Amino acid sequence: MTNANNYDLVLTGGRVFDPGRGVDSVSDIAISGGRIARVAAAVDTSNATRTVDVSGKLVTPGLIDLHTHVAGGLGKVADEGSFLAADLAGVNSGVTTVVDAGSTGSYNVGGMINHVVPESKTRVIVFINTGVLGIHKNPEIRDESDIDVEHSIATVQASEHIRGVKVRMVSPSVQSMGIELARKAKAISSGAGVPLMVHIGDIPEDHPKAAAAAPALLTDVLTAGDIVTHTCSHHVGALLDNGKLRPEAQTARDNGVRFDVGVGRANFSFDSARAVMDQGLIPDTISSDVTVGGRLELVHGQIESMNKFLALGLSLEDVVKMSTANSAESLGLSDSLGAIEEGREADLSVLEIVTGNWIYRDPTGGTGTGEKALVPVFAVRAGEIQPLDYGPRPWGWLPESAD
Repeated sequence: MTNANNYDLVLTGGRVFDPGRGVDSVSDIAISGGRIARVAAAVDTSNATRTVDVSGKLVTPGLIDLHTHVAGGLGKVADEGSFLAADLAGVNSGVTTVVDAGSTGSYNVGGMINHVVPESKTRVIVFINTGVLGIHKNPEIRDESDIDVEHSIATVQASEHIRGVKVRMVSPSVQSMGIELARKAKAISSGAGVPLMVHIGDIPEDHPKAAAAAPALLTDVLTAGDIVTHTCSHHVGALLDNGKLRPEAQTARDNGVRFDVGVGRANFSFDSARAVMDQGLIPDTISSDVTVGGRLELVHGQIESMNKFLALGLSLEDVVKMSTANSAESLGLSDSLGAIEEGREADLSVLEIVTGNWIYRDPTGGTGTGEKALVPVFAVRAGEIQPLDYGPRPWGWLPESAD
């Protein structure tokens, strides 16, 4: 008979913070066989293999980054500027699940499924690109010859790790195809029964096909469960039209479309974020759109992206929920991800709240400031503690100080 207290790992004394379930209490978390065995005020640790004191730390459901580019090792041999290693964006940054948003398409996603997914400690979920080669070919779509709807549908259906489709409504494809680009992408996602994630912004202001695509996308193509990413973009073709929130955005939200941040190096500004939120649209999810270059400049990762929204005035409860329960809902995985609950796989993020005078920057030269910043301590993935990387800045994980 196995002693019920033979735990593999117990985290003791942490502030267990799961806003998706309304949990905020100092508790111990016991883990056995890779799953959460018990959450209680005082767990018997006498037979635990390992006990880690996390007093004063925040213990959240494993963070989910809904928009990354982690096809590391599948592109260039040297000078890779786009694709990050999954664990660098994931567990080594305190994040347990990442979504690769369109790095590969149906003709080359095998590298993700056969190598990146199984060789990463981080859980990697894939959204295939509408373009058959993804952004390994840039631009990935010039015209319809770069799209294979039937092959893409079959590819999604062939792997449990592929849970969505990604399309970038950008030049030059949006000039040549207009709204038909989005319709082709939607045909893939609908045919495969998965959500469509759409990158908005980055269109030529004076091109009639491109200009017409922006509002039509929100009302005529996207349906419940689809995801708009780059919600706080300052570019033409995003949610703001001369500083005003497009009315079609609220229509889309009323229809069940979800809105994701996707910070990125070029698709977020503090002014746009303030304008979008002040006009009533709070994003559903926070994500980083992290790449090799973005990790070192402006983006830095999922937790830095959360800090930017703390600086914008959202609460700790907001930003954690937008990076856990809400992201799990966008993936259709609320029954397995985004919550701390006995019986679930033990995916946890342990964070520290650091007080300071922090400053965050955007590509327009804009800034945001905040007094509270989250930094990772470690991640627990499937019951195992994962080590942190040194951090994306020369001094580690802390944000830039304004002092």
